[in-house]
Amino acid sequence: MKRRLLPLLFAFLALPLTGCPTQKDADEGQAGPPPGTTLRLIVVEDPSLAQSIGYLQSEWKAQSGVALVIETVAQEEFDPGTAPDADVVIAPSWLLGAACEAGWVVPMPEKVIQNDENNWPDIFSLIRYQEITWKGKPMAVPFGSPAPVLYYRPDLLKEAGQRAPATWKEYEEVVASLKAPAVAEPLAEGWAGLTLLARAANYATHPDNLSTLFRIDTMEPLIGGAPFVHALEKMVRSSDAASLEMDPAAVRAAFWQGKVAMAITWPTAADEAIADIKPEFPAGVVEIPGSPGVYDVGEATWEKRDRESDGRVSTLGVAGRVGMVTKQSPWPEPALQLLLWLTNQKWGSQVCSQSPATTLFRESSVGGVSAWVEAPMPDEAAQDYGEAIASALGRRQCMSALAIPGRPRYLAALDAAVRAAVTKEKTPEEALQQAAQDWRKITEELGVDKQKAAYRASLGLK
Repeated sequence: MKRRLLPLLFAFLALPLTGCPTQKDADEGQAGPPPGTTLRLIVVEDPSLAQSIGYLQSEWKAQSGVALVIETVAQEEFDPGTAPDADVVIAPSWLLGAACEAGWVVPMPEKVIQNDENNWPDIFSLIRYQEITWKGKPMAVPFGSPAPVLYYRPDLLKEAGQRAPATWKEYEEVVASLKAPAVAEPLAEGWAGLTLLARAANYATHPDNLSTLFRIDTMEPLIGGAPFVHALEKMVRSSDAASLEMDPAAVRAAFWQGKVAMAITWPTAADEAIADIKPEFPAGVVEIPGSPGVYDVGEATWEKRDRESDGRVSTLGVAGRVGMVTKQSPWPEPALQLLLWLTNQKWGSQVCSQSPATTLFRESSVGGVSAWVEAPMPDEAAQDYGEAIASALGRRQCMSALAIPGRPRYLAALDAAVRAAVTKEKTPEEALQQAAQDWRKITEELGVDKQKAAYRASLGLK
């Protein structure tokens, strides 16, 4: 990016962002900040991302004339319901909903979304139209959002007369045909519930239903219903007890250490713990399986999907990071330009790939996917991943993993249910009925009407 381009973009962004400068202001060039201006950036729960942004502080100031101060904050110390004392906040993508409900996020200007110079159409469609929106309106700049994928060893699957599974039924068959432990899944606390949502998305997301996790009219939990029970029953049959201690990083390590033949996780260049591993086996990466069957919650029946569908439905919000401009900022134009600059085609791979909670989010990055994956991953498997994530984040249907206030509480209850079922303390149905009861109480405590409004907004409804 040429050094003169940022001031010109400040002028371009001034009117749509603030909504108040006059034509006279624009004509007199009063769009950019005065000399000595400093932007304050808060990065929530991601020191690696904050560090990678810090490497570009001098470059940003040289190009824009605006200084940058970066502060890292733990997730438990950040309250999205209170307006932060900052110009920009980069946070887990699921916090966008709570921040928007609190009213401190500046909406994305329409001219930025429509302007090809900012390469907005290059961003994967599910990110553009779903994850960064609230009430259907774009509210943030994406830094990348992983969707779980399936790592597999083609050599071991071939020996067992199998291939990479395309459906959960095939997945069970592959697991049954392999020597234990065959598969690793992230079922540790904080991850078990998210893994169930990823496995259940294809069963629970019907093209005619907006209600997936809750009924949109009453906020009655649906987590104890048929599609989630079915998914948990399958998880119990195929999961190994060791997975109960694994997060996505531990799952990745188990795979590259040759301990399992398949693994549900996602790649990241930020995983330094396994950087020295040099696997002596081939590897492949595909989207996690789908299913030809889908549950219609309106009719309370199972149906078959259209023949054109491969039965896969992506889950958003498993991890991911987004950048938001705050209404407290006196300089929203350069604040937004900072976010666009950090995520553009030049700097995006360098900055965002250093976070374990992000992944590539642009079509143009698929060709350079090696910048986003861990060192042990062979080039061919990396290309597999590029194609898999482009497909997963380019689909029409998705399920959002609780992008509403109270998410940590809802997920903690779901974690407990999944782990109780996997350890055989409860049947899948009993465990999820308990989770539904817990969700009902959480919703009542937070306010049914408030939560209903937030859930509808997360689905793009006003």
